[in-house]
Amino acid sequence: MSKFRGVIACVAMLALAAPLLSDAASAQTVPGREGGVRAPRGGGGHGWRGGGAIGLGLGLLGAAIAAGAAARSQGDGPPPRRVHPPRRPVIVEDEAPPPRRMHRPRRPVVVEEAPPPRRPRQVFRLAAPAARMLPPPAGEKRFAPDEILVQFRDGGDAKAPENFARRQKLQLVQSRQLSLIGKTIVRYRVADGRDLRAVLRRAARDNTVASVQPDYVYALQQEANTMQPPPEQPPAAPMSYVGGALNLPLAHAIATGKGVRVAVIDSSVDLDHPELAGAVAESFDALPNDRAGPHAHGTGMAGAIAGRKKLDGAAPQAQILAARSFGDKGDAARAVTLDIASGLDWAAGKGARVVNMSFAGPADPLLAEMIAAAAKKKMILIAAAGNEGPNAPPQYPAAYPQTIAVSAVNDRAELYDRANRGDYVAFAAPGVEVLAAAPKGAYDFSTGTSIACAEVSGIAALLLEKRPDLDGEAMRALLRRTARKLTADAGAGEVDALAALKSEE
Repeated sequence: MSKFRGVIACVAMLALAAPLLSDAASAQTVPGREGGVRAPRGGGGHGWRGGGAIGLGLGLLGAAIAAGAAARSQGDGPPPRRVHPPRRPVIVEDEAPPPRRMHRPRRPVVVEEAPPPRRPRQVFRLAAPAARMLPPPAGEKRFAPDEILVQFRDGGDAKAPENFARRQKLQLVQSRQLSLIGKTIVRYRVADGRDLRAVLRRAARDNTVASVQPDYVYALQQEANTMQPPPEQPPAAPMSYVGGALNLPLAHAIATGKGVRVAVIDSSVDLDHPELAGAVAESFDALPNDRAGPHAHGTGMAGAIAGRKKLDGAAPQAQILAARSFGDKGDAARAVTLDIASGLDWAAGKGARVVNMSFAGPADPLLAEMIAAAAKKKMILIAAAGNEGPNAPPQYPAAYPQTIAVSAVNDRAELYDRANRGDYVAFAAPGVEVLAAAPKGAYDFSTGTSIACAEVSGIAALLLEKRPDLDGEAMRALLRRTARKLTADAGAGEVDALAALKSEE
């Protein structure tokens, strides 16, 4: 009975407290973000955030239960257990975070490392200048088809010629030092049949090369004798019109060319010919591996200069320097650039004052350089004008400005019909059917600008005996000024040795 009374009391209390619960729920506040309180949200919620009325209701329910327990305690049961409402958590949202733990800064660890390797200094090398590649002109065929001439750059390796030959697939033939120009020229042979112009272009791209060119071919300027056979016996007395045409007998009363050295760059000379007894001072052979006997052309030119027995040598007391540069192959004797340059270099070293060049061919860079250097040494350079005909282009070395070019006339002072013409021709001398010395003590007739050139070389020796200070320009001017006027095609005319010597008295 007491249990029912407790329950009834609890229900009654709830009924009486309902209005109060409503008012309390509407006035309850909760700590919040702004001003420390926050109004409860309407409607349902979760936890304490869902609304203050639910929390308050639970609290009153707990109080009602406690009241019921108290009522029961007035009866015969134990007193009710007191229930405390749960504490609401207090959340402070603006609270600053706890300070971070400060650590002492660590001392930096210094590791002594080796310095980085120095970058090697970059050396910039200038590209070597392009080599002087000197190919033959278009249409020019007068060169050795299987040979080239190479000059290497200064300061190169001593084995540069051999290394170059290996790289270019060439055969090294020979190397020659040309003191006159201070250069070494190396000759190579193309043994595999390649086109020479292609070989020259490839060689010019080699950075060790300073210059490269063909080995040009030159021919002696003497025609084959077709007009009359040589005399069977040596003449008993001079039987040539040369002496009278050049006024040599009277000129020799003034000068004989004594002591003047005249170089003859030609084929081999018969040193035992009676006309040349005691006339040849020294000899040189640019073709030591091509041995042959004396040749008619070289012997004839030496005799025209210094013949002293039965020939009218232009300078019978001159000293001949015989330089063999031409191969001895009959009338077709030929020479190439390097062999001629070697003969000229040797002659310069032996003190030649006059150089006789009775040959002709194409323009040649190396030979042009050699002739220019010889002229600076006051060497008198005399060359055959050529036998290519009136309409032929200029022939070299006669057409070089430092050279005196000589044409030929016959016994009637008429210009040789096959002689070259042109402004480069200075004057003429007898050159048609001229009696000349021949090998083995014999005599022959010579026709062409070759023997005319040799006669003028002898006259230059006469003038140098009297005027050793003359250079090439002065010699040309003197001979032109005193020459006998001929036809318009004969240049300045025919040389007159007597008139030239008398003009210097």
